[in-house]
Amino acid sequence: MISVGIVGITGFTGLELIKILLSHTNVSIDYIASRSETGKKISDVYPEFVDVFEKEIEAIDIDKISQLDVVFLALPHTVSLNVAKQLKGNVRVIDLSADFRLKDISVYEKWYKVKHEAEELLESAVYGLPELNYEKVKTAKIVANPGCYATSVILGVAPVAEYAISVIADAKSGVSGAGRGLKEGLQFCEVNENFKAYSIEGHRHIPEMEQELSRFNENIRVMFIPHLLPIQRGILSTIYIDVKKEMDFKALYKDFYKDAPFVRVVDKPPTLNSVKGTNFCDIYVRFDERVKKLVVISVIDNLIKGASGQAVQNMNIMFNLNQKEGLILKPYYP
Repeated sequence: MISVGIVGITGFTGLELIKILLSHTNVSIDYIASRSETGKKISDVYPEFVDVFEKEIEAIDIDKISQLDVVFLALPHTVSLNVAKQLKGNVRVIDLSADFRLKDISVYEKWYKVKHEAEELLESAVYGLPELNYEKVKTAKIVANPGCYATSVILGVAPVAEYAISVIADAKSGVSGAGRGLKEGLQFCEVNENFKAYSIEGHRHIPEMEQELSRFNENIRVMFIPHLLPIQRGILSTIYIDVKKEMDFKALYKDFYKDAPFVRVVDKPPTLNSVKGTNFCDIYVRFDERVKKLVVISVIDNLIKGASGQAVQNMNIMFNLNQKEGLILKPYYP
């Protein structure tokens, strides 16, 4: 059995990790920790775990973490890197923050407005998008789990990136994408029956998108505008791409993802209900002859393929397991 720990257990991603890993046949959840709620059982924080999973939440203990096979760090940025840089031994890290996603430290410091305190670990970190970095993830000591918006957009653009002249991504997310913390703009009366764009000046997931897509096209730039939907979960990205030439784009996408078990190239525009509660990314492709633009619709569950499910997918790859292990999840519908 793989000995697993989760640090940052009380947020939405920690919750989803428990739900997924409890049905995983190859792991044992041996350690859960938080910066708050220590001494309580996880069922005290999330009553749905009563009589299901009653483990006690511990304080963050570097020595205990270092004895595990793998730890999921579901912590805010800067907190994650400060834990990771103290770890010893052979424990492998899957980090759900942004701390190891960007290879250029100056880009991280520009977008996150903080100094990176673990530059020595960046070289060994692998960006954990399995559809693009499968071989590197297999041997990684640190996997940087991608951002949710970045996952949706990169998967939507990657097959055609080398032919792209311009990329405009218009994405909508449910409220859970902002985390579990109390924020005025996420109160019920602010969100319910409302719809808004935000981070117009530039969202932090943009450099991830451009970093990963630049392997196909070094000149690629992404104009990205996120929006907040009055729903709990899910991301739908509608992406408009000017391309250098016309081709059978659907066949191109199907071939690109032929070995990707969690990407489905579909025949009709997908909805959030198509993927909610699963680790799938559904992608629809259509070339608009009238305006000569490629339209791509990409949908994911932001908490699963956009976070915890993808993290478990990365763990499966790291430990030579089937990517699907523990991730054959049924959609939440209705």
